[in-house]
Amino acid sequence: MPQCDNDGMNPVIPAADPNVCLLHEPIVGAFGLPADTPFVSIKGDPSLRETVPLRPRQQSRLDHIAGEVLETCAALLHNTGVYAIYIGFNSSEVRTESIFNPFAYEVHDAEDLVKPGYIERHFIAVPYEEKVRTIAWVRAMIQTGPLRHYLPPHWLKLMDEERTSWKPLAENRIDEIVQSFNTLRSIEGYYLRNAAISLSEGIVRASYNCDGTYIVRADYFPEFVRINTP
Repeated sequence: MPQCDNDGMNPVIPAADPNVCLLHEPIVGAFGLPADTPFVSIKGDPSLRETVPLRPRQQSRLDHIAGEVLETCAALLHNTGVYAIYIGFNSSEVRTESIFNPFAYEVHDAEDLVKPGYIERHFIAVPYEEKVRTIAWVRAMIQTGPLRHYLPPHWLKLMDEERTSWKPLAENRIDEIVQSFNTLRSIEGYYLRNAAISLSEGIVRASYNCDGTYIVRADYFPEFVRINTP
């Protein structure tokens, strides 16, 4: 019988069950990480992993203002239309996605992001609960609208179940998650290179200087950091 597989990342699932394949076959699928999977890991380029001890660590421009940048990123998630943020410690870039232009992203220089007046010029203030309601409304409008007839039965079933049970990341978890990026960045040897958080998906992505990546359920991320911090 044909099998679902993704190069060994997940258990092999019988292809006769498309519902299970849709949930478990991708590393992270359309419906996020499965409920019984708090995180997954992805191995990167072996040449980068093997040469970590040979590459001296260099401070980036963001490292010098990391506290201020992370505080600003948390504020964007709390108080503006931003629902997803990528923080490149290595490149000193901050990439944002907003409910006001949901099919695009913006890229900001970390040093510019913390300059007086920059946030007010480039980001739109909106209460967190209003942002969450908008995300739910847009999802429902697309999933129940004219495009719905294109979806196969197994997609319809899972999508409707996920939409009715969907919950965004609780606002009181944002600060702890974002500030923990600094903790992972400060680890000696294998340290954080970039990180991203999505309120709508409820996941955190953390990539390291060895080119390895972890994708973690946001509600589990503080525990993940505690376990993996020396």
